[in-house]
Amino acid sequence: MKRRHAGGILIAAALSAGAAWAHGGATGIVKERMDAMSDIGKNVKSIGEMLKGKAPYDLATIETASGSIADHGGTALTSLFPEGSLQAPTEASPAIWSEWSKFSEMAGRLQSSALDLKMLAGQGADKKAVAGAFGKVAATCKSCHEAFRIKK
Repeated sequence: MKRRHAGGILIAAALSAGAAWAHGGATGIVKERMDAMSDIGKNVKSIGEMLKGKAPYDLATIETASGSIADHGGTALTSLFPEGSLQAPTEASPAIWSEWSKFSEMAGRLQSSALDLKMLAGQGADKKAVAGAFGKVAATCKSCHEAFRIKK
């Protein structure tokens, strides 16, 4: 279980660290989706740091952060990927459009897993339950990036 969380934290850190550099020159819908991904990464990192003890554990912050992640999931995410929007400096793979149903399913899974995490945090669930739900969010990010993000 700890490995999953560490992977999610590493993904979030990489997203956050490279965001300013990667966004250079981005405009329009590409910039919008890069900004959305940066916000998701920031929130994943925040939750991950709490679960690893690097930041104070706070269920209210986890509830807010997971709500923000959920807000970016589902159709809010897929709407940021109109067909052919591959302008530099995008990291989106053309596979998104050839495997649209898989991409859409993952966007929906991101939203639903983040909403599950938000609900648990709002109900005051214990840290183990929160960590398990967070692992599902992080695993969704990782699997989508592996399938649909250009490796640079």
